[in-house]
Formats: sequence, C-alpha cells, structure tokens
Amino acid sequence: MRVFVLWVWLLTASLGGYLATVWIRHGGLRQRTPGVTRLPLWLVVGHVALAVAGLAAWTVYLVGGLRGSAWTACAVVLIVAAFGFMMLLRWLPSPGRHSHGAVTAERHFPLTAVVAHGMCAGATVLLVVLVVLGQM
Repeated sequence: MRVFVLWVWLLTASLGGYLATVWIRHGGLRQRTPGVTRLPLWLVVGHVALAVAGLAAWTVYLVGGLRGSAWTACAVVLIVAAFGFMMLLRWLPSPGRHSHGAVTAERHFPLTAVVAHGMCAGATVLLVVLVVLGQM
C-alpha cells in the first residue's frame, strides 16, 4: 500500500507539473499585480515546494522505514491540500473579479487537468492519512 501511495503521489505531481507548465507558459510568473491574477506567486510556489517536500518525506519513509517521516509527509500533504483548495477557489470563474477582463495565466488551465489533479490529490491525501493512521 505504501508504494501504491507513492505512485498516486507521483501521478498527482505529474498533473500538477503540467498545470504549472501551462501557468508559466502563459505568463503566470509575470502576473504579480493583485487584481490581475488570482493566484499569487507565494501560493503557487508554496504549494509546489511543500508538495515536493512531502513527497521527499514519503520517499524517506519508504526507503528508511522512518515512521517520523511518514507523519511529516502526512502533516505536509494536509497543508498542501489546503493550499491547493485555496488555489481552486481562487481559480473558479466568477464575474467581476478580474481587472478590465484581463486574461490571466490560470484561465488557460484545461478543466480536465484541474479535475484530474484534484481527484488524484484527494486520493493521495486520503491514502497517506490511512497508511499513517494504520501504523498506530
């Protein structure tokens, strides 16, 4: 089960990497003005950096069997999920929230990629929590 969690996490990361690539290619790094983008740089970078750190902690748990690393990965993945949920809520379309109808980088995200990433992320969080709680 622990290795399966790794594969689901890697799939989630791959989908997230695709979304990050779309965001960067459409100027996400240059859109820092509030009101122009709904995804501030700190939120995007924090989400990615913490996700990588959690994945690294899970890998340490798999390779070394350190239970503390599993608990660390669990705590980090919950924070990553909170950041991801904030990004989702900011990404959802709502009229009047962009200044002068600006086309932001996040408007180029394919809906199917966002849904797939979110579903895989939800599965990752659930599986990590179940594996960690099953160790008790």
